[in-house]
Amino acid sequence: MAAIPTRLHLLLAALLVAPTLAAAQPQGFGGVVAPPPAYARYVVDAAETAAEEAYDYIVVGGGTAGCPLAATLAGPGGGRVLVLERGGAPAEFPPLATAGGFVRTLAMADPAPESDAPAQTFASEDGVPNVRARVLGGATSINAGFYSRAHPDWFRSHGEGGEAMNWDMKLVNSSYEWVERELAFQPVVRGWQAAVRAGLLEANVTPWNGFTMDHVSGTKVGATTFDSSGRRRSAADLLAFARPGRLRVAIRATVTRIIMSPIEPVARRGRSPQPAVAASGVVYQDRLLQQHHALLRPGGEVILSAGSLGSPQLLLLSGIGPANDLTSLGIPVFADVPDVGKHMFDNPRNGISIIPSIPIDHSLIQVVGIPSANGNESYLEAASYIVPLAPILRRGGPFSPSSPLYVTVVTIMEKVPGPLSEGSLWLTSSNPLESPSVRFNYLSRREDLARCVTGMRRVAKVLESTTMDVFRSAMGSLSQDSRRREFRIVGAALPVDWRTNDTALGDFCQQTVATLWHYHGGCVAGSVVDRDFRVFRVRALRVVDGSTFRETPGTNPQATIMMMGRYIGQKMIDERHSRRQVRTSTDSSSNA
Repeated sequence: MAAIPTRLHLLLAALLVAPTLAAAQPQGFGGVVAPPPAYARYVVDAAETAAEEAYDYIVVGGGTAGCPLAATLAGPGGGRVLVLERGGAPAEFPPLATAGGFVRTLAMADPAPESDAPAQTFASEDGVPNVRARVLGGATSINAGFYSRAHPDWFRSHGEGGEAMNWDMKLVNSSYEWVERELAFQPVVRGWQAAVRAGLLEANVTPWNGFTMDHVSGTKVGATTFDSSGRRRSAADLLAFARPGRLRVAIRATVTRIIMSPIEPVARRGRSPQPAVAASGVVYQDRLLQQHHALLRPGGEVILSAGSLGSPQLLLLSGIGPANDLTSLGIPVFADVPDVGKHMFDNPRNGISIIPSIPIDHSLIQVVGIPSANGNESYLEAASYIVPLAPILRRGGPFSPSSPLYVTVVTIMEKVPGPLSEGSLWLTSSNPLESPSVRFNYLSRREDLARCVTGMRRVAKVLESTTMDVFRSAMGSLSQDSRRREFRIVGAALPVDWRTNDTALGDFCQQTVATLWHYHGGCVAGSVVDRDFRVFRVRALRVVDGSTFRETPGTNPQATIMMMGRYIGQKMIDERHSRRQVRTSTDSSSNA
């Protein structure tokens, strides 16, 4: 395998992270102005909301979990719901609408807290660049669109120390189906995806399972959240299922803290006393930096769905977390919950990127390889991108300054499942707009490193398959017929002795580790929240998002996080109905 010039590699890498593209007016396909989405009637800029209002449920974060949760809570049997989203609406950013805009969306990412970009860049203390969503719909509005259900064993092990979360699998499956009716589609597989599918089977990642949304060992085609016309569907579209008059979605609303109120703890025989504090609302600021108060009605709840950085960060800012750490930052302690910000995980991604010798269409992840049923081996995925090169490469060449110059890059990658390596998150600023500091300690556990070594060997075997020969380029100065054919590698190539040298392959894994944007943890179930996702030692406060995961649920988490929003929403409505029945029964007894 031959590496392409370093200069080109750096330009390609810079393209993926440079904050260069400004938002434009929302347009549909062919430049036609797109009709407003069905949920638009619920959306309002935070600057237009009242200084103080009361709700039954306040959902912090209009993302992957928050949107289905809010839609459910504002549906039959629910109450009045407020969603607070720090970013704007997807329609404000045209590249978000199609798969072809994926790279451009990453290029729009901006680290500045005050930016309007739909994604915010940050780098972990490990030195690995990353992004977090800052738009209604959350990661489902900016990601690669791959949809696949969780590994079945995940439901039996989800929770700190393997604590059973008592998932109702009938409700789990119906919640998945509720999401899938609106957001999951069967993709058309061709080009690079079809080649990778054949290569996986040739590399013995079998059996062939065809199209399925289930997590099954072998090679399969998963669902996509891009519909048959190529338009992205996101979690924000689920908001349309709310009942009119019950839902308000405030965008550009940054929650600064949870309002905590003392309550009288009640001692219970043989058990610890009930919480001494309760959430009674939140404070949020709009784009004009004006403060607003959203308060809870009696029996209401605050639910954090701000993601694996935002949810633990907001708990800490509100005085819920390790008491010693909070005191050292001058934050009043309302609840000593030592594991807030602990148990942070990010699945390592390693792979090989190639400039192919033949034209390839743009494609995001559709085909995956799952080598083993027990989830102990890395998952294999692939994508292809058509990206514009920097104008500097055209100077002095046959192209005019306005002539587009593009290059196709294809990639095949492995994702370490779990992972076992864990880190932590902590505050370095009291500014809620800024990302907290986080360290993931990638591949620090030898088991994860061994999985990466095995996974990269599988990647190499796929590239060695006969299907991949067509993507090799003729190299050297001999005649066309006599030239050797090799892959034109973007970035680091595998060591030449990858078949036998575990140490060299392990060094490759550590030196090229990147993120697949599936980070999770910080409010782990069984450690920060209970089996109903209530925060320990605090009443009327839950966390419902990927921050509660100790391990990622299979090849991609978005399906399960959306399912969880629907699932917990249904559970909360059942609880609301039960409380009403108790009150009615009590009132009837009193009247009698």
